[in-house]
Amino acid sequence: MNQFILTRELGLDSPQVFRTFHLMKQVYSIELSHKVELNKEHFGTVNCLSIESIEGRYLLSGGADCAIHVYDLETPSDIDGKIKIDSISNVPRNSGHEYAISGINWYPFDTGLFTTSSFDKTIRVWDTNSMKEVCDFELNGKVYSHDMSPVGNHCLISAAASEPFIRLCDLRSGAFTHSLTGHKGSVITTRWSPRDEYLLASGGADHTIRLWDIRKARACLMSLDQHNAGKEALSTTNVAHSGMVNGLTFTQDGMYLLSTGHDEKMRLWNMTTSENTLTNYGPLIRNKSRSCVSPMIVPSDTCWPPVVYHPSDDHRIFMFDLFEGHLIKEMTGHYGRVTCTSWRPCHEEFYSGGSDYEILAWSPFTSEAVEKKLSKEVDTWSDDDTE
Repeated sequence: MNQFILTRELGLDSPQVFRTFHLMKQVYSIELSHKVELNKEHFGTVNCLSIESIEGRYLLSGGADCAIHVYDLETPSDIDGKIKIDSISNVPRNSGHEYAISGINWYPFDTGLFTTSSFDKTIRVWDTNSMKEVCDFELNGKVYSHDMSPVGNHCLISAAASEPFIRLCDLRSGAFTHSLTGHKGSVITTRWSPRDEYLLASGGADHTIRLWDIRKARACLMSLDQHNAGKEALSTTNVAHSGMVNGLTFTQDGMYLLSTGHDEKMRLWNMTTSENTLTNYGPLIRNKSRSCVSPMIVPSDTCWPPVVYHPSDDHRIFMFDLFEGHLIKEMTGHYGRVTCTSWRPCHEEFYSGGSDYEILAWSPFTSEAVEKKLSKEVDTWSDDDTE
């Protein structure tokens, strides 16, 4: 670090080089926090987490016990410097959903609302201040996940359920708008593009990933092919994974889509060409859950080159280089299957939930070894950045 401070003072490096090094050092050194502890509030697996993007302050959790909890991540520390975070608000068991909560999301544009999905075949909209339900959508099958566009003005919730189609729920009218048909089995996960408000990706039990333009009558644009065989866009032989697809995540700019499935592989897709980039992430991932398990990509304005965290069934979280595929580190802390992760915006930290009923905090711990490793990597870019 002293080397970068000196070169910055001498004007040999740009401020961007110094910032890049500092943020990379923080992200690469993330480990189980010894300072932050969240009180165990759930009496079942923590299935889903969501941190709002407005302030990066409030964390939502939903569990197999049907309970919902809200945590204030800016809880002050005690006299010993420890931060013990309790639930500040909740929807208790038997007061909301009847079965396990499968997904939870903040409304993208303010913290006044949040949404949940459940195996009780409903998606519900909640008022954060009163923790009361304000709207619900009843589907014909259990809902595995749902999503809202972070850039769209259409206020549509995409629902992935045990039906061979995607239902679009309109927050404005409180009714369904239309369904997207094309999958041959249950839809497990959906994800809106952060680049195009009308572009939706979905993954299902039929091993396919489909891309949709919700404005079109024939909404399905294509089915991605892991072999890049150059077949027709909607060929029935196109498959993205050799097993169920149960996780999708876009990069911050929407130029790449990352998927994971029951073949225990991650695949990175170029959204410009719709091709598999053939990035090899190795054989370490364990993923056989029928629930939605999405990889978490660190925003590119926080860390470049970007990294991805993948929760695993064998109690671990793996950290990979997104574009190169090599393993950076593996992280342990849970005593059961890791089910979900959520990055905290504007902070170099994240939170994870597991089948051990715990929510764990992960934050930077700077070591000399990490600093030396990163200084070599950033040195190779500094000449280009200062030209």
